[in-house]
Amino acid sequence: MKKIEENEEIDMSNEEEENIVDSVSVDKSKRAFISQYEILSIILSRETLYHVLVLFSLLVLFGVLSFTKSDFAIQIIMSLGYGASLGYFFTANLNRFEGFSKLSRTRDISSLIMPMLISSFFSVFIWLGLNHSIYEDNIERFLSFGLIFIFIIWQFAQAWWMRIPFREFALRRMSKYPEEGESKFGIIANILSPLIWGVLGYIVFIFISNNVPKFADNFNTLFIFFWFLMIFFLGGITFYLLKQMHREFWYNPQIASFSAYFSMGYWGFLLYHAGVLLYSMFNDPSFVFDLIFMVITIILVIYSLSFQALRMELRREHLKDTNHYIGKAGNFISKENVIFYAISFTAAYGASNFFLATADTSLIGGIKGVSRISHMIVIISGILVILIVNYNLLTGRGLISDGFVKSMSSPKDN
Repeated sequence: MKKIEENEEIDMSNEEEENIVDSVSVDKSKRAFISQYEILSIILSRETLYHVLVLFSLLVLFGVLSFTKSDFAIQIIMSLGYGASLGYFFTANLNRFEGFSKLSRTRDISSLIMPMLISSFFSVFIWLGLNHSIYEDNIERFLSFGLIFIFIIWQFAQAWWMRIPFREFALRRMSKYPEEGESKFGIIANILSPLIWGVLGYIVFIFISNNVPKFADNFNTLFIFFWFLMIFFLGGITFYLLKQMHREFWYNPQIASFSAYFSMGYWGFLLYHAGVLLYSMFNDPSFVFDLIFMVITIILVIYSLSFQALRMELRREHLKDTNHYIGKAGNFISKENVIFYAISFTAAYGASNFFLATADTSLIGGIKGVSRISHMIVIISGILVILIVNYNLLTGRGLISDGFVKSMSSPKDN
């Protein structure tokens, strides 16, 4: 028995394809990539479009309520946020039954009947708890900390999910490079990417300072010094660890190109959060900046989960005629129910954002503390993601066999 020869074009990376056994030849006549059209067909199909509209309508309602800063608004956000999240989670799980699946995936507005009924049940139940004469304070405190916990956990999650579009782009570009030869593209790109994005960020700060008087007072030499110091510090640590991990393999044209293209895109995401973090150190946290990225993150999560569901289908298509065990885990999320899971997760995330913008969270240091901590988590998680993605490529191609930590602290065997 020997390890399956991995086809990098369908990215059977270590984190999802561990312990693959039995040599299997991949049928190259079958499609290798997942097209953007397939993903959009899930998100914008007639069967799922109404559910996506419900999600964004819910977020708009939360946004309007957050401006009132009232206890009533907090209770509505909690009730509908938890209710919609639980309602769509149960809808996703019940979709394994054919009759329920047909009812929730019709091509008209009737597809909303079941998820709305389930969501309403949970929302009313939570509302009654929040207005209970005896337990209302304890329930509200418990649900408040639940939303704060969801908000913080999501910072780890978005750093991980954000890798998917950049990784897929890097894989497509990598396939166009030769397997033999020598290239310094990966080294150069990993050095320059944070610097280039840092300069672009500096230009954005100049634009903001010209249009936001409060920020103009803080946009001084000290601010600029800390901005570029942060870039050199984060970029330097990441580059050193990548260099330790890749060693001589970094000169391989395909390895170099993958690492380069992934770095070019992903550093833009990281330095966005670094910029918002630095901005919030000198000013009140910008809810506008966080709101913009909340919408981007929600779209990204729907995209990423849809991609994962389609990739599992693609993997099954490639391996169905072999004796390789495909497993049953892929049945958990499929292209039929992925939109419901996505709405469930993102409804909870949206509720947590608007809750923090509305409620008095003084018990945990206020929205300032939560906002700053969340951006720190994203930055640290993002650097870890860069290392993991590169590590999975090297181990997936059989170039190194060391553990993740050891790969960055010891030489590789040739």
